[in-house]
Amino acid sequence: MIQLGETQIDLSDPLTLLALGGAAVVLLLLILVLRSASAANRTARAMEPLAQQMGALGNRVQSLSDGQHQLAGGISHVSELQARSQAQMLEVMERRLEEVQKSMGETLHGTSTRTARSLGELQQRLEQIDKAQAKIEKLSGDVLGLQDILSNKQTRGAFGEIQLNDIVHKALPPDSYTLQATMPNGRRADCLIHLPKPPGPIVIDSKFPLEPYEALRRAQNQREADEAA
Repeated sequence: MIQLGETQIDLSDPLTLLALGGAAVVLLLLILVLRSASAANRTARAMEPLAQQMGALGNRVQSLSDGQHQLAGGISHVSELQARSQAQMLEVMERRLEEVQKSMGETLHGTSTRTARSLGELQQRLEQIDKAQAKIEKLSGDVLGLQDILSNKQTRGAFGEIQLNDIVHKALPPDSYTLQATMPNGRRADCLIHLPKPPGPIVIDSKFPLEPYEALRRAQNQREADEAA
């Protein structure tokens, strides 16, 4: 029997023992709860720095993730700018290449046209030179033929008669001259021109005095010139 104030507790009573056991269990549970709460508080206080570090680490990870996204965006922007710049550069190069090709084509066309024109002008000049050469060759042949004629007295006389006949026929009326006229002394004149006195009739010999003329032309002093004359 236990006396607690005015209350008596009979330890031999099963209900009392049961109540005391339940109280003891409750007290034990209360002690365990208090100890668990204290341990939890200590654990929470111990975990606070780790939680702060984990939070800071999470923030840094988030910052790194944000930076990575920004870097990815920057790289994408740079790639777009580079692609745009390359496209613009290629467009400029293609346009410049087209201009150069067009300029070269126009230059080559102009050069070909000028070359063709120059060749045509050269061909015309060559044709003119060929014609002039042919005329020169013909004239040279005529000169050689004239030299052959003038080097022989008979052919020179025949040539002179032909030229004399042509000149007087064109310049004088038919009754003003006589060809191959016989003179009073019996000699024959190649041409006799009838003129009133003075000076009277004029006798013309068609033979050109070539040798005396050449001697006159080669004369080196007055005496030789007088003799040739």
